Amino acid sequence: LVACFVARLPRLLRRDPALAERAVLDLSDLFRAALGAGEDNSTLAAECELAAQYLSIEQLRLGERLRVGWDKREPLPWDLPLPRLVLQPLVENAVLHGISRLPEGGAVMVSLWSEAATLHVRVRNPAPAPEGAHASLHRGAGHAQRNIGHRLAWRFGAQARVTTGWADGYCSCEVTLPLA
Repeated sequence: LVACFVARLPRLLRRDPALAERAVLDLSDLFRAALGAGEDNSTLAAECELAAQYLSIEQLRLGERLRVGWDKREPLPWDLPLPRLVLQPLVENAVLHGISRLPEGGAVMVSLWSEAATLHVRVRNPAPAPEGAHASLHRGAGHAQRNIGHRLAWRFGAQARVTTGWADGYCSCEVTLPLA
């Protein structure tokens, strides 16, 4: 991501200096979040903002191949304390293992809703089919989902879940957290 962004920056600066400045600021926010990942809590609002910044940088790289949709069903607990970097790695996986591997690209859909004292956050995207009968969902090893799952379980207890599945050409990763 960084190398691709840096390579395109001179052209972007000539074409749209304001957009280039916004992208650099978004990238610096991502770096700061990554460097402070283990230090303190974030919030649901901050995690959504960071994920949106990441996706806007990826849109510069992928152009029309990456479309993004947000479905935020209010009321949502925007000030809910969360560990840092819960949502951004999930949208990064959606882009890296899904959208970027499809010649036509596709849409990353991020949905947030709460019901029955549970917060649901779902990232859904088109993705190539897993290879082989027992292939993992992605060519990656699933470290991001496991890491996020462990950090959420430590913060929220055994009711916190991170589940991933693939069906009918789409990958879906859902985080469920107790709100009580």
